[in-house]
Formats: sequence, structure tokens, C-alpha cells
Amino acid sequence: MGIDISSEKNLGLWGSILALVGGFVPYLGSVLALVGFILVLVALKGIGDKVKDDRPFKYYLLAFISAIVVAVIFAIVVFTSLFAFSGFGVIEETHSSVITPEGETVVVPPHGVQHSAPTFVIAGVFLFFLVVMIVVAYFEMKTWGAMYEITGTKEFRDASNWYKWGAMTAIILVGFLLMFIGRIFVILGFSNMPKELEEKPSDMPMDSPIV
Repeated sequence: MGIDISSEKNLGLWGSILALVGGFVPYLGSVLALVGFILVLVALKGIGDKVKDDRPFKYYLLAFISAIVVAVIFAIVVFTSLFAFSGFGVIEETHSSVITPEGETVVVPPHGVQHSAPTFVIAGVFLFFLVVMIVVAYFEMKTWGAMYEITGTKEFRDASNWYKWGAMTAIILVGFLLMFIGRIFVILGFSNMPKELEEKPSDMPMDSPIV
């Protein structure tokens, strides 16, 4: 009799769908994505406990934590941008006066003085955001590579490869598209993976004379 993972299959499927769709839904998208990540995490935990292999859960947990860091960085970028353009990037109107040769004082119309925005701060935060995204892609790659080894579902192997190439090309921003494709293959992986897994034979049979 095989190992029943049908409930984990359903959790992983719906969780991966919510995690993907959440990125396109305004306002509630972040909540949907968070719920999706948690469902996938629970599914991987259940599979790991049943097959005695916690690699997918461990790697995905690290990816999940890294994704939270990305969300925090995004909030910082937004706050920094607002601060830059409302404080440092504001145009101040100044008045000046000029004395004519006849001795009269003439007020010059106001002119704008543009202060330089702290673009180096935004660039630094974006660079850190990029590094964390590469870390997320790395742990996703490890997660689905391990899931391929456990379930034999080739879509998980494809997802792992897409994340690998996504991590390698993230610096030129093409990697984000490749990671998106990887998410689609994760959905296909949960959809196509078997509901039961064959039990791995123990190192020593129970009827062995030594036992």
C-alpha cells in the first residue's frame, strides 16, 4: 500500500494558484498570496512527514521568509520614494529683487529651485531587493528539485530549472519573467503529481535474521 498524499496534493495545488493569482489582484492580492504560501508550506510539511524527507519544507520555508523580506523592502522603497519626492525632490519657490540703474528696486518673479532626490538610497534599496529575490529563486529551485526527487513529477523538475535560470538572469530583470513561468510549472506539478507514493524499502527487511 502506498503513501496517501491526496490532501497535500490539493493543498499545494490551491495554494500555488492563490500565490500566483495574488500578484494580480489589487488590495487583497497580498492576503491571497500569503494564504497561498501558507497552504503550500502546509502541503510540503505533510509530504515531508509522510516520506521522512523535510527538504522541500525546509527550503520553501526559507524562500517564504525571504519573500517576506522582499515585501518589507518594497514597503521601504515606496516610503523612501514618497519621502524623496515630497521632501528632497520638492520645488521651492523663491523671490529675489534687483536694483535698477535708476535706483529702483524690482521684485523678480518666483523661480523654482530643484533639490536633488536621494536616488542613491533608492538604488541601494533596489539592489538589496534584487539580491533577496535571487535568494528566493535559489530556495524555490531547491524546493522543487527535491519535490521532483520525491514524487517523480517532471513538472517540478521543470519548475526548478526555470527558477534556476530566473536567479541567474535576475540582474537583467528577465529573471522575473522566468520565475513567473516557474510558478506556473509548480501549479502543473501539484496538478499532475500522484495521489499516492510508493513506500521506500527499508535498509534492512524486518524478517532479517539480524532483526
